Amino acid sequence: MNLSQFFALIRPRTLTAAFSPVVLGAAMGATQFKTVQPIWLSLVYTLGILICVLSAQIAANIWNEYFDFKSGLDLTQVTGNSGSIVRDGIAPSVIKRWGYITTILPLILGIALANAITWWYIPVGMLCIMTSILYSGGPKPISRTPFGELASGLAMGFAIVGITLYAWTYTLQWTYLIPAVPSTILIGAIMMTNNLRDFTNDANHGRRTLVILLGRERGLQLLRALFLISSLWVVLWTTLGIIPWSSLLALLSLLPAMKVIHIFNTYADSVRLNEAMKFTSIACTLYHFLWAIGLLCNTII
Repeated sequence: MNLSQFFALIRPRTLTAAFSPVVLGAAMGATQFKTVQPIWLSLVYTLGILICVLSAQIAANIWNEYFDFKSGLDLTQVTGNSGSIVRDGIAPSVIKRWGYITTILPLILGIALANAITWWYIPVGMLCIMTSILYSGGPKPISRTPFGELASGLAMGFAIVGITLYAWTYTLQWTYLIPAVPSTILIGAIMMTNNLRDFTNDANHGRRTLVILLGRERGLQLLRALFLISSLWVVLWTTLGIIPWSSLLALLSLLPAMKVIHIFNTYADSVRLNEAMKFTSIACTLYHFLWAIGLLCNTII
């Protein structure tokens, strides 16, 4: 396996689901809560969490590749899930080996972070890792059920925001929900976009994803609603005065979100639909980053 093949295997477009919640969680911790330790130490912990969740997401992508091939789902796809095994001819055993390697790293780093911050990171981290593996593996993969969006949103959005915030504050507060809820929604939206793109192939292979149960049109309506809810969520908390008005920068993420809906309403070929995944990832990234920038700008100014 060469470098370009490995880069494709880890599916860098999906990594926004890992690093975006870390960025927003750190910005909230730095600007909205009292400092409980030196800033540099909080940043070191944040960097450790970032490496941990990125490696966990890479591991999940690799296992997804392996288990989708084993189930036969990739064999008829030219975009999306199919990749290193189907298109590049890399042996499944090699993919499996990389799955083990990339799973060990977040485990080791997670233990180090738990030792430094709180041992509660261990059960939370193990639950997230198990969710990532069971998303595509096991006797009943979560990705083939209506709960794929919820599971990925909780494991990669809600949990990561909470873990990062705790590293800054050493407390649990209800205000964690302010960034955690929309992060959960948008990570779920990435998975929903993936399932809308793969709608026909998934249905032919007996998957019972949420969008298959709802139907393509209702699934698209739900995706549109998720983008809207995440934007209205920021408006709500700024109006209530809980977060600064500069947080409304996050509303610019509606621009790529609208592009996603336009693509699904206009095109049917798999190549163009694959662009929807790109724009959903952009929308998710912009939402988290622009909100974080708004928080930091408010503090500096």
